[in-house]
Amino acid sequence: MTQAPAVFGEASRPCSSCGRPVDPLRAERVAFVRDRFRYFCSAECRGRYTSDVLATPLPVPKARGTTPVPPAPVPEATSPSPAPVQAEARAVADVARVPSVGEELERLPRARVSSVPPPAVPAVPAVPAAVVDARGAGASGLLLMLAGLGGVLSTGLVLAGGSRAVLAARVVLAAVACAALVTERATTPRDPSELHAAVLSAAPIASAGIAWGTLVAGDARASDAALLTSIIVCLSALSIALLRRARRPLEAARERLLGVMTGSGRRVVEDGTVEAAAVDLRPGEEILVETGDVIPADATVTAGEGSVFPWLDAKAAHDVREGDTLLAGGRVANGRLRAIVGWSGEDRAFLRLTHDPRRRADLLAPVARFGHLYAERGSLLVTGIAALTAFAAGLDGVEILLVAVAVQAAAAHAITAQIGALRVARTVMAALHRGIVFRTAEALDKAGHVTLGVFCARGTLLLGEPEVASLDAFGTHEPPEVLALVAGAESGEHHPVASAVMRTARTRGVRPDAVRNPRVEPGLGVTAIASNGQPLAVGTRALLLHEHVSVGIAERRSQELESMGQNVLLVALAGRLVGLVGLQDGMRPGARAAVQQLLDAGLEPALLSGDARETCEALGRALAIDHLRPEVSPADRGDEIRRLVGGGATVAVIGQSPTDDAALAAADVAVALRSAGSTSADWGIQLATDDVRDAAFALHAARDCLRWARVDLALAGLPAFALAALAALGMLPAIWVPLLGAVGPLLALGRSGSAT
Repeated sequence: MTQAPAVFGEASRPCSSCGRPVDPLRAERVAFVRDRFRYFCSAECRGRYTSDVLATPLPVPKARGTTPVPPAPVPEATSPSPAPVQAEARAVADVARVPSVGEELERLPRARVSSVPPPAVPAVPAVPAAVVDARGAGASGLLLMLAGLGGVLSTGLVLAGGSRAVLAARVVLAAVACAALVTERATTPRDPSELHAAVLSAAPIASAGIAWGTLVAGDARASDAALLTSIIVCLSALSIALLRRARRPLEAARERLLGVMTGSGRRVVEDGTVEAAAVDLRPGEEILVETGDVIPADATVTAGEGSVFPWLDAKAAHDVREGDTLLAGGRVANGRLRAIVGWSGEDRAFLRLTHDPRRRADLLAPVARFGHLYAERGSLLVTGIAALTAFAAGLDGVEILLVAVAVQAAAAHAITAQIGALRVARTVMAALHRGIVFRTAEALDKAGHVTLGVFCARGTLLLGEPEVASLDAFGTHEPPEVLALVAGAESGEHHPVASAVMRTARTRGVRPDAVRNPRVEPGLGVTAIASNGQPLAVGTRALLLHEHVSVGIAERRSQELESMGQNVLLVALAGRLVGLVGLQDGMRPGARAAVQQLLDAGLEPALLSGDARETCEALGRALAIDHLRPEVSPADRGDEIRRLVGGGATVAVIGQSPTDDAALAAADVAVALRSAGSTSADWGIQLATDDVRDAAFALHAARDCLRWARVDLALAGLPAFALAALAALGMLPAIWVPLLGAVGPLLALGRSGSAT
């Protein structure tokens, strides 16, 4: 192919871990991280290189009342060491994004449109990080501090001796700390992802009750009960505070997003336009947006042209015209557009999984629900089994109660309930930051299980804009005659190949032949009657063989062109081969990077194309794709995908609608380019642009989310089982169960936080 990465051999690159020079063609490991290729001299260096593939959450405005204006197109961010980054940027030219800001070409007639000036861009309420979570300050924060302080003082009094007065003081302090924690839980508004207040308060209340009962009864185990209460209260307060801190950037991003979406727009009415709040717009209504306006709803352009920043944090503007979709939260860079509202309110793409309580991904994703259900309901089962085991082991009543309370506190941990939801929420926000929309929480989960990523070549890995690269004639015919026949056959079509042929004919001054009765054979070509009355066939080798035309004379030339990545159109007149046309399609910027991202994620990339095998093999060699599915017509691609699914693979198809609808509909996960905000189909993953790197990022991010969420849940939840067994058998004091059981959840939360 013309854009094969041959520049790799120009110079060595530094190892991204140790800095040792590495030949890119012979590098032991290669990865694509943060929009850059990384080369490693050994597998150990690759393992030491820690860089999360997920982008950081949406940035938080620093000043209140600022306008959410996306920044002007800027180069990709550079790393702290500029020399390696510049070398890598030279090595892979297709990694850098190329912004395309179109100028205003045409404005809508202002007839019947009121002269009301366009509304100002709505100010986005800034949410400073320090006050994002109001529950972390004020009465709630004071109650948490009181609970933690009471627990610490009660524990510290152990050093004061074992007198009855000291013991009574410890029990009182533990009870006060417990009351503060329970009050905070009962009076603070609870996010649906948080553990229910009754479940979180059950262990400290029960342990405080045991402490009071044993103190009144004069039982020496009142000291253990008071210490257990203090430990549970302190760890609960610490966990709640750390969870709020971890959620603070996510809540800030959600508040900022909601602030942008609660602006206003202009609804088109019979005699002009009227101001309308974004939440009041309804599907089917027509809106008008002009330069500087924030788009209030997901809509489809019906008139006008211009350029827009497609989503809230887009760095580059894209040209739009009639039929294109607009995302709520995007901004018009220049132009004047009329559009029909498709989705409004909480149905808008950027609010669907972040604000709608019926569809929030961090509530409904299976991995998030599992952690919540385990902490809320599974803890009851674990506690019951531990109590029965303690009874069978011969422990007395007080010991059994202490064991049950300790096990419940370890199993019903606040971090265990939310760690999966945190991973999912960060993944969704990172995707939105790049203009990637997961349709549902189930789509995110399915994307995490994908094992095979199929690229529909044209329009994803290839530009979809072929050019005539070669023209051959056989026998007594001349190349202009062959081009005229092909142009005549394709003159009634509107696909990229027909456009390329017609463009070449105009450039060379060749008039298309006046063919009659053209008949399109989907995926094969066109048959018609030439102007001289002879039958004409233009298309693939399969079409000519079907028309009983011998293609042996062009076999060698066809293979030569196809080995260079060209598509070949054969031309037959009156049952004889008269020529061929070779078309060369350029590789899309970022194609190699997208394939590498799938490889980094452990997915197998595959290529699905209607081109000849030799052409697909040339493209596969350039992109390091071994799994090829050539010569598959668009009508048969759905069956081809179903065969892959039937073979046991979980298949994601990356393509464009409506061209690749058959393949997208048959896939387990459909990744549709430039479809976010559209109402045409419910594709699992929708992109605001046609950048294939974002499609690969979506699959990579979903897979990482699922994998690391499972690790976090195992780290947070499994230790409770082992500790419960040891305590129930009398092999471990009950006070150690919540203390050791909190290590796993805290480590899981720390791992999750370090990834951001």
